[in-house]
This record gives sequence, C-alpha cells and structure tokens, in this order.
Amino acid sequence: MTSQRVHERGGAAADPGNIRGAGRAHAKTILVGEHTVVHGTPALAFPLPALSVRAIAGPVGAVKVNSSVGQQLRFVTESTSDQTEPMSGPRVAVEEALRRWGKAGAVVEVVVDCAIPHARGLGSSAACAGAAVRAVADLYGESLDATELYELVQRGEQVAHGRASGVDASAVSADGPIWFQAGVSRPLTINLDAALVIADTGTYGATQRAVAAVRRKLEREPLRANRLLRRAEELIGSAAADLSAGRAEPLGSTLLAFHDLLDELGVSTPQLDNLVTAAMKAGALGAKLTGAGHGGCVLALTETGDAERVSAALRRAGAAQTWILGTREPHTTPLSPTMPERDTRR
Repeated sequence: MTSQRVHERGGAAADPGNIRGAGRAHAKTILVGEHTVVHGTPALAFPLPALSVRAIAGPVGAVKVNSSVGQQLRFVTESTSDQTEPMSGPRVAVEEALRRWGKAGAVVEVVVDCAIPHARGLGSSAACAGAAVRAVADLYGESLDATELYELVQRGEQVAHGRASGVDASAVSADGPIWFQAGVSRPLTINLDAALVIADTGTYGATQRAVAAVRRKLEREPLRANRLLRRAEELIGSAAADLSAGRAEPLGSTLLAFHDLLDELGVSTPQLDNLVTAAMKAGALGAKLTGAGHGGCVLALTETGDAERVSAALRRAGAAQTWILGTREPHTTPLSPTMPERDTRR
C-alpha cells in the first residue's frame, strides 16, 4: 500500500483546510489457509494490484473524486448525521487513527473509490480501510509504519467481519506474497513461474457467517477439528515449499486438497465446485475456492501459457469476470509515505 501527497504543503503542522490527503491499497487473494488461519494455522496470500482502492480525505465539502473506478464509500468522521455506512470498517479505522494521533473529534470527510468487487473474498473492506487511513495520515502529515497501519485496519476488520484473522489487513498493504500467522507476516520466497487465474462467481460471499459456521463445526467436533487443522498446516507448509522450489504440479495438487478440506468445513457451494471442475478440465494444475466461501471467487493455478485458455473456460462456465496474476511478476510498490502524485483535483 502506498500513500500519495495530492500537492505540496507546509509539513505536518499545516492547516488541513486548504489541502487534501490521498492513499491507496489493493486487493488480495488467499492461496491456501482461509478459515483455518482463524484457528492458528498460517495462510499464504498474494496481492492483486490490478484491483485497487484510492481514498481522498479533506475538509467537509472539499473532497471530490472526478472519476470513479468502482463503488464509492463516503463518510465524515465524528458525524451523527445519517450516512450510508455510519459504522463501517474504514470509518472505525480512521477514527481510531485520529485518536491515536491526538486528533480525537476532528471532522474529516473521506471518499473511498474501490475497484475491488464487494464481498468476494478479495479483501475489499480491509483495502478500503487501509486506503482511508493512509489518506488521513497524508492529510495531517502523520507518519505511519506498517505495524500501525495493520493494527488500524484490523480494528476496522473486527467491525466488518467479527473475528478477523488479520490476513486481509496484512495482505492489502503487502508489496509481495506473504506468509501470515498469528498477526505476523513475512515475505514468501517465490521461484515458481506460473499464473494464478481468479474467477468471480458474481455471488456475494458471507465472511462473518461462514467464519461463525466453521467455528461452531470445529467446536462441536474437537477430534475432527484437530485432524483438519493438522492437515491444513501440512498443506500450507507444502504449498510454501513448492513455491520456493518452483514445483507447479505438486502445488496444484495441494490446492485441490485444500479445496476438499474447505468443502468438508462446509463453505464451498455447487457454483464454486463447478468452477473448480471447469478450471481442471481446461488444463489448470489445481484450483480451489479463495476467501470465506459461500460465494465469492475461485483461484486456479496454471502454466503461464495456459492462463488465458483457463480464464476463458471459467467465463464460459459462469464466472462473471476473471483476472490473471503471474506468480513472479512485480506486485505493488512498497509502503512509502512520501511518494509524490500529481494534483488529482483537476
């Protein structure tokens, strides 16, 4: 995630009445580890920079976004007037940031422009919160390191999803693939030249409901829970090793095995299963649902030259849209609080 200054100003003490702050974030996709990460296993995630979020913050009435890349969220901090999402995750994250910076009660308008499809397991709520926090930090000239950014986004995620693992909060600000576990992330070593095809079912997922259902299932059957979590940890470790060693076919098998595990947890659907089957018939090395399930997206691993064919097959099988990501391609720019940007008010 990066923050861009809309135009030069006189430093952190400058009056924000005549300036605006800007921030950006991106989507993510979980390779393996969704759901089990809430219960202590690792998760492996890739950033999706092609799906971006931008946010602008400034005085009330002064914030305008001339062109939209997707859905917009607009809120005013500390406002009691009716709003579309008065207690949204981004607003919670921004108001917590202002309290931390000694600016509790500050009234700031924030517009978030999000190209990430909502409720598809691609991290839209975390990315919106991250971009909003970065925009307000930029507005006031506040420094913001990766740890504080994660904490603030995670505060918003707890509102959006209840018991959030933190993988989304970490991945939407990562500049490359990550290994995430228990609130800590580290870069993944990638020596695999392949492609990931992400296919959107066009159906909303239900993260909070799915997480709660999995938790109830595991609590009711502790022996089964231990078996599934041990199996999940084995598969996640194998996936990381395959990425590091450049082993595409074993990784594909791991993805299929993890999809079966998620199906056993009750979060797959016939629509998701159908897309997994379509990807495999088109030549994918492996495929699985990605995200919370009960809708959302499927992820397929392919040889680089097969990605377009698999993508087309997924659309024929009912996918609303698809995206292709190279496993070794540059993903996004590192966190940088001072990267310039041209004035977007024109």
